[in-house]
Amino acid sequence: MTVMAYNDWLRNLLKNVECVLAFDTAADFLGLTNGGYRPVAQIFVDKRQNIEGTEQILVPSLGDLECEQRNGLICTTVNRTIIDLLEQNGDEQIITESLANYYEEHDGSFAGLKIPNHLQQRFEKYSTWALEYYEE
Repeated sequence: MTVMAYNDWLRNLLKNVECVLAFDTAADFLGLTNGGYRPVAQIFVDKRQNIEGTEQILVPSLGDLECEQRNGLICTTVNRTIIDLLEQNGDEQIITESLANYYEEHDGSFAGLKIPNHLQQRFEKYSTWALEYYEE
């Protein structure tokens, strides 16, 4: 029996697919979360494609996204991923975990993040939770 890691599964699923990893999938792939089961891979695409196992978010152009090549796939940057998670206001666990892990990996600081003004209140809420995340 072969065990396939999540990132390997993503690389196999999305090889030869023009897309950018998005939202929870990007957070997982970047190591911002501690992992978990995701039934579908969230990806940004500029045209719909027939790819089972994906949730496709249509954008006008992939070239306009703030992204980077990482471990064989194109993914939103860490900063952009965190902004997207905050804007989406989705799973509180994923947002809190992403901020907590960012904080830990950046020597106890959020200083490297550039959060837009319209998301500051939401960021402050989740960053407060993130600071307590590993204390419990």
